[in-house]
Amino acid sequence: MEKPTALKCACPGCHCTAQADSPFRNGALLFCSEVCAKGHPNGEPCRAGCGCEGHG
Repeated sequence: MEKPTALKCACPGCHCTAQADSPFRNGALLFCSEVCAKGHPNGEPCRAGCGCEGHG
């Protein structure tokens, strides 16, 4: 079995990885979490406390 490829989250400023089969997508872009996929409520870049997995 092939391991899913880990890709960088497409959200600006996010350092998380997104899986190739991620459920969080926006068109062709892959994201690590729903909050990144939706572009953040106020359009701010990703940062600690934004709610994505990589910033706990």
